[in-house]
Amino acid sequence: MLKRFKNLFGRPAPTPTSEDPLRDDDILRDDFSPSADAIDALADFVRLVAAPCGQAEADQLAASVRTGDLPGDDIAGLLTWSIARNLGDGAPWTLAIWVDWKAWDEIEWQTEKLLDTLGIGARWEWTRAEAERTVAEGLLDFGAWLRPHGYELLHVDTGGDEYFAFPIRADLLQTGLAHAERAGLKVEQADDFRASQGLSL
Repeated sequence: MLKRFKNLFGRPAPTPTSEDPLRDDDILRDDFSPSADAIDALADFVRLVAAPCGQAEADQLAASVRTGDLPGDDIAGLLTWSIARNLGDGAPWTLAIWVDWKAWDEIEWQTEKLLDTLGIGARWEWTRAEAERTVAEGLLDFGAWLRPHGYELLHVDTGGDEYFAFPIRADLLQTGLAHAERAGLKVEQADDFRASQGLSL
């Protein structure tokens, strides 16, 4: 019995081999990453959001949902990776507004780039006094301004202390919301966003 005990516990722990690696990345990807069906649904959703960029670019961004997967990424993280990774780097298109919770002064220049991508020549400007400006109110104001131009502004909680919003064509909204639900992506339209921020009508 003593010999058997020494054989079991008296030797060093085995090291993983190339055939049987136990890596943190694999554990995160297997146990915490979205399912293949959720990824497919998110790709369909991103394709609709990216429609203003043209079919080829929309397909490429939808494909990036799969290539951008980092171990343990959630659906919201994959969405931000696919449609906002170029924000501010001189890319020819912008599909999202992504600002720190207190950086209301960052909204306007991002709306300008976004409107260029959407092909909308008009420009949104703050109508609130500077002392009354918050990021949440600015996004709601911009969303209301954008609606007559044929787009609905959607909001996603990234889990951080920033705000993330992006437009989708109004005629694609219901299809997009169905894809988002299948992906497990919680998106908020204006009324839900207003309520989640504790803002009154």
